[in-house]
Amino acid sequence: MSSLFNRIAENKVVFEEIHNAIIMIDQNGLVTNINQRATDLMDVEESYAVGRHILEIYEDSKLPEIYKTLKIDRNVRLNINDKCCITSRMPLFEDGRAIGAIAIFDDVTKYEALNQKLEAERGEMAILKSILELAYDGILVVDTSGYITMISNAYKQFLGVDEDEVIGKHVTEVIQNTRMHIVAQTGVPEINDFQEIRGDYMVATRIPYYVDGKLAGAIGKVIFRNVSELHNINKKYMKIEQELRNLRSEISSIHRAKYTFEQIITTNSEMEKIKHQAKKIAHTKSNVLIQGESGTGKELFAHSIHLASKRHDMPFVSVNCAAIPEQLLESELFGYEKGAFTGADKNGRIGKFELADLGTIFLDEIGDMPLQMQAKILRVLQEGEVERVGSNRPKQIDVRVIAATNKDLKEMVELKTFREDLYYRLNVINLKIPPLRERREDVMLLSKHFIDQLNQQDHGKVRGVSEKAQLLLSNYQWQGNIRELRNIIERAYNIMEGDDYIQPYHLPAFLKSTEAGNSGDPLKMMMENYEKKLLLERLIYFKGNKTKTAENLGISRMALHTKLEKYDLK
Repeated sequence: MSSLFNRIAENKVVFEEIHNAIIMIDQNGLVTNINQRATDLMDVEESYAVGRHILEIYEDSKLPEIYKTLKIDRNVRLNINDKCCITSRMPLFEDGRAIGAIAIFDDVTKYEALNQKLEAERGEMAILKSILELAYDGILVVDTSGYITMISNAYKQFLGVDEDEVIGKHVTEVIQNTRMHIVAQTGVPEINDFQEIRGDYMVATRIPYYVDGKLAGAIGKVIFRNVSELHNINKKYMKIEQELRNLRSEISSIHRAKYTFEQIITTNSEMEKIKHQAKKIAHTKSNVLIQGESGTGKELFAHSIHLASKRHDMPFVSVNCAAIPEQLLESELFGYEKGAFTGADKNGRIGKFELADLGTIFLDEIGDMPLQMQAKILRVLQEGEVERVGSNRPKQIDVRVIAATNKDLKEMVELKTFREDLYYRLNVINLKIPPLRERREDVMLLSKHFIDQLNQQDHGKVRGVSEKAQLLLSNYQWQGNIRELRNIIERAYNIMEGDDYIQPYHLPAFLKSTEAGNSGDPLKMMMENYEKKLLLERLIYFKGNKTKTAENLGISRMALHTKLEKYDLK
């Protein structure tokens, strides 16, 4: 072995202290010297490497070529075991003759990653600088100490300064009344704060920003460079808002609910429960399905729910699905664009759903809706959007749906005449209104209410219903429910001549047949009918107060309770 290689081996401590990785070979390509940094880089042991051919240690090595050509390679980039390195290679000489070659490596992996990061940041900075140059609003960036690092052109123009005058300066030297340095230190954002700068008012927002999870400074933005801009924009906004309110008010005045829960008159316990439930659900956004026979008051509940809801100032649009021809139903509900079909309005037409936007739509007789239209209604409920006939642009709406029917929708679902998915969408909250024959205690209460209404309209003085007429009304089955009762009371009212009370002869003949049927009843049944009539009369007179009713009849409250149960007058 050459004396040069021996001397290096003897001074191993010095050889190992060199920062770079070093490998030496002799004229045969055998490794003569290798330091710790080189063995780490090559992932070999020194005892294995020394004495072996360099190509066994590193198969891409160019040291044998360097020895042969006697050329020097400087700053060559290469990859060794996934590490980025820079190497220089040169031949070794002793006494004027070549004895081998040496390679010096520098692991620059970390520096390469840092360089890539810097290049990326330079790209980001270039984009950010372009944004700052183009931004209309004033933007300012400071570090955690409050020194300005960036400023937009708009802000420089507003302040009347050049970039060289402000970059690197403390923000308090450039902007009066500033709080940027405080936000940069505390990390607490300040949103929409009024600030006066050089006699002009502006609305400023100051937000802290973070790098790798650490507070790095703050970004300030002038939302409006002068408060007059804010006033002008606010005026335009207020004008549009007022026009929108006027339009909605006009729509609401045409399409509005008329009835409240106070107008649903009852002393029936089941009806009281339904009213209580309806009042509770009025404040929700859920769809409601109201079921009941014709004339039971389903529409009154729909109106009342709307007026008790947060949407009470918005439109209440009522649609009778059974009254609109099938071929017109889609255009009625969803509207149409101009020229959508022959005979269409040249300006197009808004549909019921759009009219009800932000309010409530009442789909009465939903059970009569054709299957094809049911699918379109389902889409409205699922997607919250409508599409006019002749248009391909859906419009988002916010509408609460209340549906009503006198049909058994569940049975219709089984018969495939009503969509099951639509049924469950509508049936979020279900109200089942009992027929009048199941709440007979309300017959006379409602009769008195209708008479009072008619007296107010016609300035009449009808005092009520006679005992015999009450008996007829109470025993009738009321297939038409409350609507039928109102018609009969109104008919009787209009044919009365000089009577203070509605008498049996003011009532239709089919009601009197009930009285004839009872004329041959045993004495006990006649007595029970009279007792029931008397109880009804006293309850109505004392407005359902059982204590006063019992006192008036001269019986105990317990006895009254027993009789009310007997005659199903609870």
